[in-house]
Amino acid sequence: MVLDDNAIQFAEQYKNITANQTYAKLKSVPRHGSTNTYDHSVRVARMAYSMAKILGVDPDSAARVGLLHDFCLVDYHKDDKDIHGGRWYCFYHPEDAVINSEKEGYYLSYKEKCAIWSHMFPLATSIPTSRLGYILTISDKVVATQESFANASEFFDRFKFLLNGGHIRTARVKNRNHNHMAEFK
Repeated sequence: MVLDDNAIQFAEQYKNITANQTYAKLKSVPRHGSTNTYDHSVRVARMAYSMAKILGVDPDSAARVGLLHDFCLVDYHKDDKDIHGGRWYCFYHPEDAVINSEKEGYYLSYKEKCAIWSHMFPLATSIPTSRLGYILTISDKVVATQESFANASEFFDRFKFLLNGGHIRTARVKNRNHNHMAEFK
């Protein structure tokens, strides 16, 4: 999945984050089988921003936590077992995201940190404690689900191909004479 024009324009509004060289490295970190962490975070931020406007939460704060919630430069497909004492990515990456955000000079309020720490609920041990936290958690789950199923049709095509013994089979339809219908007039 690639970002659409609206998402690119949205990211441009927050270029103090999205243009950061370290943050841009997220473009090379895969996410959900169909995208990268940078694009995923922009999608989450856009959704969180929109939800925040409707629910009376600071939309810029929602965009900020959406962009920074996965600011962890670990490819969990390859490196997960080698860091954090073997802890699973879903448990440590929110902590790393806050640490990396602060290292890059992004000020996060305590409420924003809590939102990021808890965005993996119910997998993580932290529960959202604010509307901002729930907005981020829900936005992340919706976007992740969308991204995870983006390649579903390709997967099922490959699966059918394998079921057919690696051969493409097409259905053949016999040409039938439908003149018998005339007899019933």
